[in-house]
Amino acid sequence: MRVTDTKTVYEPRAIATTDELTLGELAEIINNLKAVPKLDEIKQWFSSLLPRQRDYESYRVFASRKYARNLIARSSFAELLMLCWRSGQRTPIHDHGGSVGVVLLVEGLLTETMYERAPEGYVRPYNTFRWGAGGITGADVPDIHQLLNLQPPGRDMVTLHCYAPPLSVLNTYSPRSSRVRHWREGYFAGGAGI
Repeated sequence: MRVTDTKTVYEPRAIATTDELTLGELAEIINNLKAVPKLDEIKQWFSSLLPRQRDYESYRVFASRKYARNLIARSSFAELLMLCWRSGQRTPIHDHGGSVGVVLLVEGLLTETMYERAPEGYVRPYNTFRWGAGGITGADVPDIHQLLNLQPPGRDMVTLHCYAPPLSVLNTYSPRSSRVRHWREGYFAGGAGI
């Protein structure tokens, strides 16, 4: 398995340009979509985003048992979430059930492990990436991955996620079993991880 430390792909700009987005403007885009956006389109939005803590502070809510999923905007075509992670919190190994997903690391250090299906039906890791603040990663269909906050205790992580279309049913996997489980999206005020 390969581990890759990524370089920041987003750097805040000192001088504002017309292509920069605020979090509020991005939420407005999500709420007014007329079709499901493509992976590259979402990555472009995230590349143009200026994440200022004053803009996202009300969504920066943590939970003690699982990472917190905080809804910012949702339409029939996409949803925008802020996920807040304490040290050691992680997703199960999962796909996005037919949705594309893009993640922007806002605070902390994100570890993402990519998986592939083995001939026997279980999954095995084939690559791990570590993303610093400003890093953008995207999961296409049928990517399988796991997101983790592997920072030392006391180091929080905050990520911004866009799923298109909104998540409904995810598939979860195991490196020890070929059984695929299904998780149905429920909603999450105050945070509830999958």
